[in-house]
Amino acid sequence: MLSLTAPLAPYAAQTVLVGVSGGADSVALLLALQQAGARVVAAHLDHALRPDSAEDARWVQELCAGLGVPCEMARVDVGAVAARQGRNLEDAARRVRYEFLSRIARKAGASAILTAHTRRDQAETVLMGLLRGEAVLQGIPAVRGRVHRPWLGAARADIEAFLLAQQQAWREDPSNADPSYTRAWLRLEVMPVLTARFPGIETALARVACLSAEDDAALSGWAARLNPHTPLPTQPPAVLRRWVREQLQDAGISFHAEHLQDLAAALRESATLHLTLPGARQVTATGGRLYTAPQVWPAPDFPLPAGWTLRPRQPADRIRLPAGTRKLSDLLTDAKVPRESRDAVPVLVSAEGVQWVGVQLPVWAEGARAVAGAPEDPHHAAMGEALTLAHASAEAGEVPVGAVVLHGGVVVGRGRNTSREAGDMTRHAELAALREVAATLGTPYLTGCTLVVTLEPCPMCLGAALEARIGAIVYGAANPKAGALGGVTDLLAAHWGHTPTVLGGVRAAEAARLLRETFRQVRQNKTSPPRHERDPA
Repeated sequence: MLSLTAPLAPYAAQTVLVGVSGGADSVALLLALQQAGARVVAAHLDHALRPDSAEDARWVQELCAGLGVPCEMARVDVGAVAARQGRNLEDAARRVRYEFLSRIARKAGASAILTAHTRRDQAETVLMGLLRGEAVLQGIPAVRGRVHRPWLGAARADIEAFLLAQQQAWREDPSNADPSYTRAWLRLEVMPVLTARFPGIETALARVACLSAEDDAALSGWAARLNPHTPLPTQPPAVLRRWVREQLQDAGISFHAEHLQDLAAALRESATLHLTLPGARQVTATGGRLYTAPQVWPAPDFPLPAGWTLRPRQPADRIRLPAGTRKLSDLLTDAKVPRESRDAVPVLVSAEGVQWVGVQLPVWAEGARAVAGAPEDPHHAAMGEALTLAHASAEAGEVPVGAVVLHGGVVVGRGRNTSREAGDMTRHAELAALREVAATLGTPYLTGCTLVVTLEPCPMCLGAALEARIGAIVYGAANPKAGALGGVTDLLAAHWGHTPTVLGGVRAAEAARLLRETFRQVRQNKTSPPRHERDPA
């Protein structure tokens, strides 16, 4: 039977562990592996679910003795395990079985654990997933870790024919004839009806599993390339669902398919959704971000000036910023702080109002940092100089973008957009700053430097920064139209041999406001600077 032995050729001369229940599939796999030249170790787990299950164990033990195959046996009361863990019997049995097989495989030094799942098992699994509304109908994977399933493409009829040719008997598990089990019900009552109308349904469902697994791998790979700077609302729903799945799994949170769908939809719409997932785990999607745990807000790391008080926010709170006074509630909204987390954000107030807000990038009221005697954040200060350069570009009729380069906390390079003035669309602020610092330091490699720019770099400027081996990139406003640090073709997802650290959102409101005001003025004057890839209008 070439169709059964060919998939086993890679295991020749290897030590492999085979789970043997005594049923036709596992008995056939045991025999076929011996014929393929593998060094086989058998393992049988008595689930203690039937009064006669011990007879199956004795039968398997005698079979292995007759074949000269080492056999490891164990008995576990799966019913008790399921009750203790609050799982259904099928799920508990599967978990206990694979834990047992993994333990025996380590003991035997086996290179792989082989199970005898067939095309029928695959078809039933896909159908069960469809009926449950699962998000991905990829069925049983051919390989997962050390567990290999070489016969997923094999037909049950071929396996029985193989055993008959070997004059080898097998055991039938009575639970396979009990329709109270979902898989048995599908096998006994549903599949025969479907097969009568669609004779090739088993093959068709197995094909669905294969194609779905390939699609899921591609989309999951896409999702894995998303980073904290990627604008999630722009991602396709299929990618977002897989990204959410990965985030929840990494956080150790259980979920169902509808949770992935609901959270992905909230991220796409930048809506707010609070979900309580299994285990009373709270998950929130808001403002295009996902929060799988309560956020930790930074506390003041400086001595409090006299008259300053640390407290939660209050409804009437306002803060005086360089651009004017704002409601604290609006500032927290712009900072994408989830509504249920806002009362946890620390706020410092004085008789003049809010002086400091402990969001992830702490916000200071105008003049408050000097009063507190706190050292100025170098990124905040450098962005201020970049904004000054951006204003100069705006006054010259250019797209208002400015950039500086820091080395050891000191500005060593400056640049602003001069594309219109030079008649050259490559005269971007970042490139000018990088050229100046390379000349200043006398080296093209800027690993110890930080590029600070008012707008998220475009692909051209990011490419130049990567080529210069820039150590870090700090930007203000996001550039949804041509930003190179987010979106589908995220450049940093590719392997460039060098990946800088990236921090976005520094003084973002000021940078974004300058862009909006500049282009609003352009439209009012009915004149327009040459459109290029970074014009957000």
